[in-house]
Amino acid sequence: MRHRARFTIAALAFAVSPPLRAQTWTPPRPPCDVEAGHFRVTSAIVNLRTAAEKPTQRDRMLRQTQDVLHRALTQDNQTNNPGAWYYLGRYYVEMGDAAGADSAFDRAEALVPQCAADIKTYREQLWVTVLNDGLRNWREGREDSAVVLLSRAAGLLPANPRPHFSLGKLYANRDAVDSATLWLRRGMQLAATDTAFARDRQDAMSTLGRLYVRRAQTSPVFQQWQRTRYSRDSLERGIANDSVVMGRMVASSASRRARGARLSPADQQAFAADSTARAQSLARGRAARAPLAQRITQDSAALAAEFAPAIETYREYLAADPGALDAAVSLAALYGQSGRPADAAAVFDQVLQNTAALSADQLFEAGRRLTGANLTAAAARAYSLGLEKSPHNRDALLELANAYVQLQDQARALPAAQRLMAVDPLNRVAIRLVARSWQLRNTPDSTLKYLTLADSSLTVDLVVTSFLAEAEGAALTALANNLGAPRSAPFRLVFEFLDAAGAVQASHTAAIPAMAGGTSHELTVRVAGRGILAWRYRLG
Repeated sequence: MRHRARFTIAALAFAVSPPLRAQTWTPPRPPCDVEAGHFRVTSAIVNLRTAAEKPTQRDRMLRQTQDVLHRALTQDNQTNNPGAWYYLGRYYVEMGDAAGADSAFDRAEALVPQCAADIKTYREQLWVTVLNDGLRNWREGREDSAVVLLSRAAGLLPANPRPHFSLGKLYANRDAVDSATLWLRRGMQLAATDTAFARDRQDAMSTLGRLYVRRAQTSPVFQQWQRTRYSRDSLERGIANDSVVMGRMVASSASRRARGARLSPADQQAFAADSTARAQSLARGRAARAPLAQRITQDSAALAAEFAPAIETYREYLAADPGALDAAVSLAALYGQSGRPADAAAVFDQVLQNTAALSADQLFEAGRRLTGANLTAAAARAYSLGLEKSPHNRDALLELANAYVQLQDQARALPAAQRLMAVDPLNRVAIRLVARSWQLRNTPDSTLKYLTLADSSLTVDLVVTSFLAEAEGAALTALANNLGAPRSAPFRLVFEFLDAAGAVQASHTAAIPAMAGGTSHELTVRVAGRGILAWRYRLG
């Protein structure tokens, strides 16, 4: 928000400086035919002209102008003389007094409407100065003064939406939702369909949407919804864990039967007890799903009313800009949290009709936000589309495989997990996703193979902790962890760095030393190469 404010301030920094040299006196422009009508007003005109043409006499002439016009209006009954008000407005313009000019010009314009165009030129001159002063005060932290000045600018040119947008953003920074809404809505109404303010209107709608969401998130209804969702997520994690363990037990038992092997009576008794306890835990978790789902439905229905203003704002945003991915993801998330998954899917589908305009990073970010909103199917689609543009992004591969496993998509989960493991073969998370994918296909032997690899056969786990790609190269940091073996054997890894087409632009062989059980080794790899976007590694 503040970065945007600084941009706006810089864009408007074109205030007119006070005259430093002789100026040409500008009489009223036709059709503004305003007569002096009184000798004191005539004297004021002479003084204003002298002040403009002779800078050395400026201050004295302006003081005399103020004096004679004050006398004309208070002592000579000239309150109905348009000339007195018009030239008083001209005096205030010279003094830089926006409030005085605004008031005087209002009176003049009411008496001589034909002067509206002429008066507008002076309002615009003051408007630029006052607006810039307001933005400068905001930038320098004097927000109260900024509010006064920006409000004055809004009064000087009521049809110009810029100060309204600025005030709305200022109040939004203060979390003053009502005031921010008032000014932003006014700005949007004034901007209407003017293409010069299209970006400002979009920014205003985005700001309003965030404000409404923030306000809803402070409500007790949202807090209750969060508690219920946390309970559901904890339950699902427990069910998933029990399911994996049960899958391992079933696979182990099936493997023994196939080999004709038997456990000792004591081991068989322990195995039976463990499997029974785990099965009971799994059954309890599944039984708790239905009442918890009902509570979530109730909480989501209550939350829908809290989110209604934000939903309406984002719908308005998308009506103006149907391809706005950020607004679509925000709206989809609100629909999802409000218990309207079909509406969430429809919004996201609409935006994804034109994926050519969206970058891989935009789609990956959409996937992350949709995952956070528990819109797993939409998140999977976003990651899938992003990977079509950047097929070797390891983090996106991880999220996609995890999404398919959560969705229990038997057809897609295993290929996604295998793609991930091909890139990151020593990562325990990737191996477990392959195991869970085989479990979805009800393949006990393969499930057991990868569960065993993840839990016992894999002696060293590798986690890439950072990856930075720049114009001329890339840097990667990884942590190799001995998972508990007495001492791991040394080995080598070949890291390959890929461009957008998947071509290897650089490679590096890293030596992983022998490590004592429970210890780690950090390695950093730096390579030169153009267009690097992704990485992978293999045993060397």
